[in-house]
Amino acid sequence: MRTRAIGLALVMGLMAGDLSARTWTSTDGKTIEAEFVGATDTEVTIMRADGKEFTMPLTRLSDDDRAWINENKDELMKAAEAANAEPIEGAFANLVTGEFELSTHGDLPFAFYGSPDLDGAKKYPLLLVLHGKSSNNENGKQAGMARRFTQAAVQDQYPCFVVAPLCYQPYGATGGGWNDKPGEEAISLVEALIGGLPVDETRIYVTGNSMGGFGTCHLMAEAPKLFTAGVAVAGYGHSGNAGDLKREPLRLYHAVDDPVVGVEGARSFAEALERSDTFLYTEYPDGGHGIYGRVFEDPATLEWLFGQVEG
Repeated sequence: MRTRAIGLALVMGLMAGDLSARTWTSTDGKTIEAEFVGATDTEVTIMRADGKEFTMPLTRLSDDDRAWINENKDELMKAAEAANAEPIEGAFANLVTGEFELSTHGDLPFAFYGSPDLDGAKKYPLLLVLHGKSSNNENGKQAGMARRFTQAAVQDQYPCFVVAPLCYQPYGATGGGWNDKPGEEAISLVEALIGGLPVDETRIYVTGNSMGGFGTCHLMAEAPKLFTAGVAVAGYGHSGNAGDLKREPLRLYHAVDDPVVGVEGARSFAEALERSDTFLYTEYPDGGHGIYGRVFEDPATLEWLFGQVEG
């Protein structure tokens, strides 16, 4: 335990820029040189250089020490969690770097994000992000939309793996690409990631814009037991798969003035699902075809999506 505690303190010191090492002062004026180990709402644990730990009530510390804890506790506790985390293992562990890494699954190129701060002893949601119609054939360029889910503010609140496949050519330029071979391969990729990473199988999500919105509805209908929930933007399903989606948690967003994908189709699809308790259609009066950012700037959208759990 002593070796583990010292190692933890050293890692914490490095990650926090030696912020954890300081002189502590008690209410009776006594001082001690020690490093912060952890804190609750009522106590703090510190450790001397010889590895001996002390846990004391916050009420026994000086006002300055209590203020320091309040100011720095979140940063230091996060560092402590990272120091104690088990390494990510599995077939895709090399992709967990804190940056988008590029790879392929069969013929399907994809960009993958996983934070190295994730704990291999825990399981995390997986979010599949589908891009819109594009003639792009360069892996990595399709990750732009997915980057909003890798921002620190999102990952801190909703830690997850993010994967953005490329609907390669000729499929990506047809407008219906995710309904074809790349869609089948995207399902296969998700299944492979579940087997090769600590993924929470009860929290597999899919979202997409335009062609990716159509793809979201299509993939959820094709693999309802795989995907927990989805958010489709500026794209929708067809009447033939509405029945398959009646029990699936799905949200659809469209703008009235969308000049690329007319709102009438979204309205018809929403009408086909109007009796579903798990479907919600939101229509914006403006915004055109580019409302994806607006949808996910609403904290309620993320809260709903990451709050969905299978069964």
